[in-house]
This record gives sequence, C-alpha cells and structure tokens, in this order.
Amino acid sequence: MTKQVADKRGRRWTTRRTTRMLAPAEVGRGAGAALATLAVALGGCGVDRGGSDAPELAVGDTAAVYAARLIGALGGRQAWDRTRYVSFRWVVEREGAVVADREHSWDRYDGRYRLAFDEGERSHLSLFDVDRLRDLPELGKTPEGRVWVDGVELTGAGADSALARAYRIFINDTYWLLMPFKWDDPGVHLGWEGMRRLEDGREYATVHLTFDRGLGVTEDQYWGFVDPETGRMAAWQYHLGRSEAPGDVIWWEDWTEVGGVRFAMSRRSEPDGPRVIYFEDVVAAPRVPDGRFDPPTP
Repeated sequence: MTKQVADKRGRRWTTRRTTRMLAPAEVGRGAGAALATLAVALGGCGVDRGGSDAPELAVGDTAAVYAARLIGALGGRQAWDRTRYVSFRWVVEREGAVVADREHSWDRYDGRYRLAFDEGERSHLSLFDVDRLRDLPELGKTPEGRVWVDGVELTGAGADSALARAYRIFINDTYWLLMPFKWDDPGVHLGWEGMRRLEDGREYATVHLTFDRGLGVTEDQYWGFVDPETGRMAAWQYHLGRSEAPGDVIWWEDWTEVGGVRFAMSRRSEPDGPRVIYFEDVVAAPRVPDGRFDPPTP
C-alpha cells in the first residue's frame, strides 16, 4: 500500500510505503524550559521499510559507520520498522516539580495520532493525522483532526489553532524520544568531527547533524555523541536557529529495551544529575490497541 506522505513536516511530498516516522515544538505554556523547545527545528520524514538494519555506508565515511552502529544498538532497522505503534508520556521536571506531562500515541503506519494532557485545570485531547497537513496563514503546518477541551469539541479557528499547537507538540516531544532513529532520514547530513572529551572525562565519537534548507522551521544543528563501547548515543548538543553559541550538552540515559527496540528514558543536563525530561509508560508494538484513536463518546 502506498500513501502520499510529508517529508520533513510537510515541506516535500513523496509517495512511499506507509511505514514511517516523523520527528521533532512547543513545551506547553508554563513549562518554559529552553531544553524542551530546541527540537522545533527538526521535522520528521518517512522511514522506508527495507531489509537492511543499517544505512548504506560510503567507504571511509566514519560518520556513517557510527550511524550504523547506533541503529544496531537501538535494536536494528528491521525491529524499528516492525514497530507500528508507539506510545509514551513526555514529562518535564523543574526543581523537583512536574511542569508538563503529555500522553502520546502514534500509529506510525497510518499517521493517526492521539495527544492528551492537562493544562491548568483544563483537559486537552487531540486526534489528528500527522500526514494530512494544511499550511494555514499565521498557524503554519496544521493537521486534519479534531480537538476537545474539557470534553467539548472545538470548531472553526479555535480548532485550527489547537491542532497547529498539537502538531508542534508532536514534532517536539517525539524528537526528544526518537532522534537516534532518524540519522539516516532523507535530507539529514552527517559530518564526522572526531573524538571529543565531555565533562564526564570520557571521549565520544562526535557526529554533526545538519539538514537541507527548508526541512525545518528554524535552522538548528545537532551534535550526537556516540559511546564507542556501546554504540548508543550518550548525549547531544545543539545550536538553536542561527545562534553562534552552542547549547547545553544534554545526556541521554537510562537506556531500556521495549518491544525489541531501545529508548533512553531520561534526559539530564549533567551526567547522573537530576532529570529534566523523562519518559514513562513507553510502549513499542507491532499492533495498534483497539479503540485507541476513537473519538470520545458524548
């Protein structure tokens, strides 16, 4: 089965099999942490169902070698491509208090998405299709879908605004979880920058990720630090937009296998420091639970 899907958050259209992953944009009003807004730059793109567990390597391409090691350490490309359903809670913590807690569910094959969270004393539920996007004035990429606040469905401009925000949240939160699976996405360029010693005193293989112009909302850059012993990503660093100053190094820790693939469950601003972002109730499965994307009953 083929379906027209949007590469890099709808900026380029292709037709491919309906196995794909979109990635990282908004933290939610009140969460306010710069850490949780950096992923706005990056959109998602399709993941083609293929027989190889690693991207094709160019001779002497050290960055690609580490990209291949990374996807292998995550469980392999085939295991990820078999993962149709992903769900998780994205939690932001500041000074010991939870300031954001959002529940995500995603049918990666069909693009169905469910986002639920409380904000203040109001509950929000959005059901939308991450592949069916409209480019609306002042709102930008806005998916087709429906939104309820405190059980009441929004309509018109209010619904459009809420859906545009829900899509930005989808982009942001999934990228915080799934970025290591996306190094071989179309439009992503890997540059080898050698070994770099980080604040824990260890040296890591450093890969610079840049992106084709127009693939994201801003022009962020990322550096992935791969542990040469485990092949897993130990940390990332980023430039926000056109900023000259590099951002913080964020540590990816608590790697856990779920459904045959591995996820880092915690993000810390220093090794073994307090968590700033973490994931709970993570599910990765080949089937979608019945009724998961059904609208609420009146």
